[in-house]
Amino acid sequence: MQVTRYKQYKRRRFFRRLAICIFLAGVLYLIGLGTFAAFRGISQMVHGAARTQSSVPEISAVSSSPPVSSSPSKAESAAASLPPEVISSPAVPLSSTPQEAVAPAGYFDDALLIGDSRTEALRNYDGLDNATYYAVKGLMVSTIFTKPSIEIHGKKLPVMQALKEKKYGKIYIMLGVNELGWSSFNTFVGDYQKVIDEMKASQPGAVIYVQSILPVTAKKSGTDKVYNNQKIEAYNQAIEEMAAKSKVRYLAVNTAVSDSEGNLPEDASADGVHLNREYCKKWCEYLRTHTNGERD
Repeated sequence: MQVTRYKQYKRRRFFRRLAICIFLAGVLYLIGLGTFAAFRGISQMVHGAARTQSSVPEISAVSSSPPVSSSPSKAESAAASLPPEVISSPAVPLSSTPQEAVAPAGYFDDALLIGDSRTEALRNYDGLDNATYYAVKGLMVSTIFTKPSIEIHGKKLPVMQALKEKKYGKIYIMLGVNELGWSSFNTFVGDYQKVIDEMKASQPGAVIYVQSILPVTAKKSGTDKVYNNQKIEAYNQAIEEMAAKSKVRYLAVNTAVSDSEGNLPEDASADGVHLNREYCKKWCEYLRTHTNGERD
């Protein structure tokens, strides 16, 4: 009898301990769940704050425009080396050409570009669709009539003679940088006028665009008595006036590649004169957005 009671006692004690263990295990389990939930909530708050912060864009600094210089203009500095009739002529802003709609596809298929080694660089960039190039190194307003340089039917002809072999809808011409060293400024202007007159006679249906001379870099301009931007600016003024008298379109392409001081940026050219690919692209984009040139 005593053995039976002892066994019953041990069994009740076992179940009490088991119940206590189960209870404690449940408590620990609930505490663990609460702790996990708390950490999870904190983690979500941290990640959410990080995402919010990363979505705010950085603000970049904007440089202010350079101050306007009160020094004499470049045209005034070049005046001493130019004829009186050029000096007294009223200056026309070279950036006055209005910007228009971008040329449609195929616009340059019937276009001819005439020029010297700078136009050769533009041809090598090839950014004007199917345009034709009569680009000759060293070409001038005089040698354009005499220098055999364009191959037509197996024979080399001067540019002005080759021009008669095909009809064009648009003609873009840029000359003048090789003539900066000429002793007679009036001879340059007179010969350029002859070029325009001959073009109008041989291509009566074409729109003729006369492009400004492109600038050189400040380093080149400051060390060269011939190829400098003071002289280029004065020549461009005379070219613009000649174009107005001839009723052809003047394009201030110099404004597309020059800096705020009117110089070709140093990173635009390896030699200070000829444009690299990036700046040939700027030149092309200017031509694409200045296309309204019907003559009166």
